[in-house]
Amino acid sequence: MKASLVRPKYLGLTAFLAVILAAACVAVLVSAAGGSGGPTLATAPLTAPTGGSTLPEGSSSAGGQPAVPAAGHLYIGADIEPDRVSQFDSEVGIDQPAVLGGYTALDGQVSPILAHAQPYSGTAPMVSWELDFTKDFRDGSMDSYLRQQAAAVIAYGKPVFLRPDWEMDGNWYPDWSPSGVSAGQYITDWRYVVRLFRTLGVTNAAFVWCPNVGEPLGKPASDWYPGDAYVDWIGSDAYPRQSESQDAFTETDGLDQLARFAGQHGKPMMLAEWGVTSPDPDNAWLFDGVFQWAAQYPQTVKALVYFDYVGTKGDHMLVDHPNGAAEFKYLIQSDGKALTTVAAEPLAHSD
Repeated sequence: MKASLVRPKYLGLTAFLAVILAAACVAVLVSAAGGSGGPTLATAPLTAPTGGSTLPEGSSSAGGQPAVPAAGHLYIGADIEPDRVSQFDSEVGIDQPAVLGGYTALDGQVSPILAHAQPYSGTAPMVSWELDFTKDFRDGSMDSYLRQQAAAVIAYGKPVFLRPDWEMDGNWYPDWSPSGVSAGQYITDWRYVVRLFRTLGVTNAAFVWCPNVGEPLGKPASDWYPGDAYVDWIGSDAYPRQSESQDAFTETDGLDQLARFAGQHGKPMMLAEWGVTSPDPDNAWLFDGVFQWAAQYPQTVKALVYFDYVGTKGDHMLVDHPNGAAEFKYLIQSDGKALTTVAAEPLAHSD
């Protein structure tokens, strides 16, 4: 989903410094790769797909990927405007979000989203990254841009979630979903991006593959799955509603089925967008349901990232749902397993 409050257009001092540092890294990476265009990497060998990644010889370490929490523990996060983070923290009774999500423009810069999380020690940014998959990335035309984004992630130096081209199994994002982009083209471009990032030594980013629930086009989300070697986390976007007869938890390709899919593939799962939706009643129903669902899959479900915006289908903001916010706060505080900081996985360096 996209927020009707369109993505932030401003860059503060922190973001400016991040861009400058990223530019310096770009110069190094481009020089090492032999020019801004560089070779096509469609057949380049993969490094380790998850956990500690083996670094190419001579590359610098940006640290490890976001660590996977222990069984039953959950990262609590928010997709939210940076100036409302403290309000969200107060509403749900936390010091900071473990995951702070933001959205780029199409083929936009990741640096501003990274900068939003920089002030919070232990908060991992999640970049919902719009990439134009109508292009065939294998021709190298996007390499210079992709190298810039890789440099920014390396310069950030802490764990990052990258969520390219989410909800690809719907038809509302023509730049990466039908009818503009086939499932095969989506997979090809996704693999190219992951392969290039790993070749450039990006070790601190976890790639989150994130379909919508419910087979919106009548095709299973697995048709778009790039493969275990190219995915670090599996996500899902879901907005369960009391007013709808279709159950987002139990329907085909619902949250239950996607959690089982993630478990079968050995991937941690996050609910990357979710929220109560007006005019649904302001009560505990959604929050109880989401936490009960997560508790059913303690080995798999590892993060809940609340969508605190007015979106295209309604108002999800907690400030407008005080009863729901109170239940959210209670659930976070009740069992002591909610996490508000993200550690880094250790790196496995090659000899």
